Amino acid sequence: MAMVRLAEVLGVILNLAYTWLYLNGTLPLAYLFAGVGAMGMAFACWKRNLLAETGLHAFYLGMAGYGAWLAGASDWSVTAHGWGPHLLSLAVGALAWWRAVPWLQSRGSSMPQLDAFTTVFSVVGTWWMIQGDPANWLYWMVIDTVSIYLYAKRGMPWGALLFLVYTLMAVDGWFEGISWFTVTG
Repeated sequence: MAMVRLAEVLGVILNLAYTWLYLNGTLPLAYLFAGVGAMGMAFACWKRNLLAETGLHAFYLGMAGYGAWLAGASDWSVTAHGWGPHLLSLAVGALAWWRAVPWLQSRGSSMPQLDAFTTVFSVVGTWWMIQGDPANWLYWMVIDTVSIYLYAKRGMPWGALLFLVYTLMAVDGWFEGISWFTVTG
C-alpha cells in the first residue's frame, strides 16, 4: 500500500505543479507534469479499484500530450454556447453514465455509480473547457465536489485534497467570469 500512497501523493503534487505552471503560462512544460501526474493518479485509482477513474486519468494523459502538441499554436477564446448545447451534453453524459454503471459493476469497480459519474462528466467538463465556455466551471464545481467524497471514501485523502483545491478554483473561476458571462442562443 505504500507504493499506492506514494503514487497518489506524487500524482497530486504533479497535478498541482501542472496547474501552477499552466496558470503562469509555462507551456509546454506544464503538460509534462500533467502527464506524469495523470500516470500516478491512474495507478493509485487502479489499485483502489476505481476503474472508470483509472480510465479518466489515462484520458488526461492523452490530453496532456494533446495540450503539449498545441502549446503556443492555439488561439483560445471565451465563447458562451447557450443552454441548448449544454442540455444536449448533459443528456448524452447521463446516458453514458447510465450505461457505464452496469459495466463497472460487472467488473467489480468500487462505488461504480460515483466512479462513472465523475469520469463521464469530467470528459464532458473537459470538452466545455476546451471550447472556452465559461459554464465549464459549473460542471467542475459539481464534479470536483463529488470527487472529494469518492476519493475520501476510497482511502485516497491526498486525491480528495486535490479535488478540494480544484473545487475552490472552479468556484473562483465561475465568480471571476460571471461579470462577462452572457447566455446566448
